[in-house]
Parts: sequence; C-alpha cells; structure tokens
Amino acid sequence: MKLKASIWCSAGLWFLLSACGPRQAEELRVSSWVSSPSETKLLTNTLADFQAKYPEVDFKFEPIPGNYSEKLQLMLGTNTAPDLFFLKGMTAPSYMSFKILQPLNEFIDATPDFGAEDFYPFAMEAFQSDGVQYGLPKDFNAYVLFYNKQLFREAGIDSLPTNWENFKEIAAQLTRDKDGDGRTDQYGFIVEPVVEMVMPFVYQNGGNFQNPDGSLGIADPAFIEAVDYYFSFYKEGIATIPQDQGVAWNGDAFGRGIAAMAVSGGWLLPFLADNYPEIEFGMIPLPAGKQKATVAFTTAYSMPKRSAFRDESWQLMNYLVGEEGMTSWTKTGVAMPSRRSVAKANGFYEHPIYKVFMESAEFARPFQVEYSERGFEEVVIAFQAIFFTGKSPKDALEEIEDQIKKYKLVGR
Repeated sequence: MKLKASIWCSAGLWFLLSACGPRQAEELRVSSWVSSPSETKLLTNTLADFQAKYPEVDFKFEPIPGNYSEKLQLMLGTNTAPDLFFLKGMTAPSYMSFKILQPLNEFIDATPDFGAEDFYPFAMEAFQSDGVQYGLPKDFNAYVLFYNKQLFREAGIDSLPTNWENFKEIAAQLTRDKDGDGRTDQYGFIVEPVVEMVMPFVYQNGGNFQNPDGSLGIADPAFIEAVDYYFSFYKEGIATIPQDQGVAWNGDAFGRGIAAMAVSGGWLLPFLADNYPEIEFGMIPLPAGKQKATVAFTTAYSMPKRSAFRDESWQLMNYLVGEEGMTSWTKTGVAMPSRRSVAKANGFYEHPIYKVFMESAEFARPFQVEYSERGFEEVVIAFQAIFFTGKSPKDALEEIEDQIKKYKLVGR
C-alpha cells in the first residue's frame, strides 16, 4: 500500500458540471477527510491490516485535507473522484439524488454472510434511497447528556433527568450564584444556537426539519414547540451559551464547570481527558419528550458509479465495514461501531461510558435533509436570531420558511 496525501483545488462546483472524460487510473484510490493525527493513524493501520490479508489488491490512500465536501463534489463532477471515500450521513441525500453513487445492493446480495441486519437500522437507512443502498456505515456517534457529578452533589441532587419537565427543574436547581455577588456563575445547562443541537428535541416532539414529502417542517407546531422548550432554558436564565461565557463551544463550558449539564457526542470524551482530567462526570441518554429520540451522526464508505475498480472497491469496503475491519477501527472508542456484533465483541454494551451510546443507538435518528447549502444557511441565521435579537421562535422560523419557499432553496 502506498500512502500519498492528495491536495485538490477547492471550488464551489456541484454535480451538474459538464463532466470530463473518465480518468485512466492504474490502481484503486481510497480517500477520507483529515481530522486528527490519531484518527488518520488508526485508519492507516486498519488499511494496512487489509493489505496484509489481501496483498493482491493494490490501492493508494489519499486523505483530503480541508474543505472535504467541496473537493469531493468537484471530483465527482469531473470524474476524478476516488474509488472509495467517506460520505457524511447528514448530506448523503443530496449525493444520492444526483445518481452519481454506485448502488451496492447487488454486491451485498452476492456476498454470503454480509449480515445487513447486524447494522443499526438508522445507520443503514441514512444511506438508502427508494430501497437502494448507496453507502455502508462505518461508525456512528450520538448525542447524550453529560453531567457533572460534583456539582450535582453540591446542589444536593441525587436523581437524574429523565423527561423534559424534570430536566428543567434540575437545571434550575443547579443554577447558582456561588460567590454571592448577585450574578449567576454556575448554570444548569449549556445550549448552543445551532440547528443540529435542537434536533433531538424536535424529534422527541414528533417534528422534522424536512418532512418525508420534501416540505419544510421548521414552521410546523411540533418544531416550534421544541425550539421554544430549548430556548426557554436560556430565556429563563438556567442555561447559558458559549458566546456569553467567552468560550468556543459547550464542551469547554462544561469542562470549566460553567454549566452542570451539556449535550454532546463521544468527541467530548478525549477533550475532557486532555483538558479537564479532574472533572468527575457521568453520561445518560437524553431526557425524553413525547418519545425517546436523539440525533446520531454516521459516516459511510461509498464509491462513484464511474469507478474502474468496483470489485476491488467492494472487497475493501466489505472488509472495512465487516466485523474484522470495524473492530480494528472502533476498538479505541474513536467512534461507536455501526454493527451490533462489533459493539458486543468490543465490550461496549458493558462499558461504563460507551454503553450509553449503545442504549441511545436503539432510538437514534440521523439528521438529514435534502437542501441547497444556501437554504440551510438561511435557517441557521434565523435560528441564531432567536438568541441574539430576541425574535420569537415562531416569528423567526415562519419568516425564514417564507423566504426559503420564495427562492426555492429546498433541494426538491
């Protein structure tokens, strides 16, 4: 295996570019985004394990540094895409709608003991369209509730939140003026004015960002009620936002003890270990609304339709999402396995930390929409206006819905 970092030009082009002719490739190319050195090393080691087992498959690993989505879109539009690449669950519907990904059903059906039923349903469904599978999930991460055990003890709280009502009650009890200067210096909860963070509450309330028929759901009563609930923590002074505290994100506020509870995924674990090793924290599934729900983030391996190495790509993909490859990739807890059998083999169901993610996986949903980038940016701006301008959630979301419809910014 030859490891080679490829640097591509960034451009705001999409799949409807006039395509160039197929490239004359000499070997299979595999690409991922570049996150951390530890993750890149882990993936490299997993690929090396495959190479040792299947030396006849020659391939080149080309991680894509920076602006991954833009570069991948450009390469797909010009027929220069890698033969196997990471595909984000959040934006997968847009890729699938352009029919530039290789359908995988025939490969799955022709592979004995593939075990599609072993995957968590939400992870497989994130990469399906009209019954066709366009990607296979390599892992997932889900939002859970982190809580500071010491701050709970200091406040005399010996129970944990399980529903919307007692979540707010406990957050209020944890909000304190510890030095007696008349100003709050410890909050029960830390919220962020971002759409992804409110979506678990939307799903718990029976709402959607985009409905199954393609229509926007952001002005529907269930969506507005969930945003009202989420915003009420901030409005009532029992939660703060990172911007008010001069910190970059909610995980930092939680680590500093500014907030006693925070919603986050597994990426908060190494951050706390590296920056706040003294903090004594616990994790539980998110408190439930009308139903249990959380947002899961998942990533798949996919291949382009025009790949000249479909069989070889499938052989590598099947290894990476199979029990052996997925065990190698997820054993350190960098992400949660998308196969139940791998989670079991890794001991994640009994693990004091990872078992919370395994429990949450049973009611997790990916946050996915088929939208134009501009359309989504407009919603993000409207959502932030609720926090920074005092506009009511109902007024802000109805206003932006009208604008998106006017300019036809939704994907369908």
